[in-house]
Amino acid sequence: MKIKNKYAIGVHIMFYEIEMLSDYIDALINLISVVENKENVYLDFSFNVSQFFEKIDTDKISKNELIEKFIQQYNRIPTEFNKIYTIVENDNFCYTQTNYRREFNTKYCYIVDYLLWGETDSLFPKEAISALEVLTPEVQSKNINRFIACFADRKMWDNSWDITVHPKFINHLYDETDVDNKNQAKSKLSLEEMNLINNEITDLQIEVINYPKIDGSCLIISSDLIKCGVNIPPCFIHNDDESLSLMAQKILGDKYIPIIFKNILKVHARRHPKKRMYIINENNPRGFCGTQKGNWWNIFKKISEHNMSVLFNNQGRFYTFDDFKNQL
Repeated sequence: MKIKNKYAIGVHIMFYEIEMLSDYIDALINLISVVENKENVYLDFSFNVSQFFEKIDTDKISKNELIEKFIQQYNRIPTEFNKIYTIVENDNFCYTQTNYRREFNTKYCYIVDYLLWGETDSLFPKEAISALEVLTPEVQSKNINRFIACFADRKMWDNSWDITVHPKFINHLYDETDVDNKNQAKSKLSLEEMNLINNEITDLQIEVINYPKIDGSCLIISSDLIKCGVNIPPCFIHNDDESLSLMAQKILGDKYIPIIFKNILKVHARRHPKKRMYIINENNPRGFCGTQKGNWWNIFKKISEHNMSVLFNNQGRFYTFDDFKNQL
């Protein structure tokens, strides 16, 4: 397939996610391998071995071994693509996925037409680029240039998320405790299983809404959206997808347009069995929140929620990482 648009796909990988990375790379290769003009695809990776939050269990693996594992997976991607990686090692500076995505948006909005947010526990559908190639002339004919788009997920938390749920999973009940139920979001689903479902597509089903209701995995952002000033505010240390949507809604008003590819399934395995590995004094491979992550997570979450609450129509002070460290 020869593509007309240019794409940047970026992903931030924490050291404890390294054992999930092969799944992400499998799906990425599945996505980009059909592209003929490979110079139109930019692949950006950030591998984070910083121990600002959690320490590496060096009885199980060393920092160098983690980096070697990352590079081994990175090297599976054909060299014909514009690919680059950085290693984050500073233990005294907090660098999160939110920092990465903010910088990724700014860097690539001048180079490409679409920015795609990867996530280590997520699988891009192989139809992603072809769907955007079909969508582009349609939105351009309606003079729609600034928008967010996403792919369908499996059954989500409550009915308010049903607009984002794939038709095959809409009638299932969501159960937070049933982490291996393949009918609902958060559970692991293989690339082959996702492909089988997406192979049934005949015509694209597209939903357009005017309110924030998408998550950050496999998110698509038109470069014009970033160019007009929409991005993750620097006050945010978390909630990257929510804050980006809120800023888009604030700047664009009733012209804010999220687009959902309703019958193209992505996978976001938030409870992947290898989500959090090699963390000292933690046995929480599925990445449950709360006490399983340690007290730092609750402090981090509270600070992030505070910054969200004072974002608009407010003169309250934003909390910073100094506040976070003072509460540890």
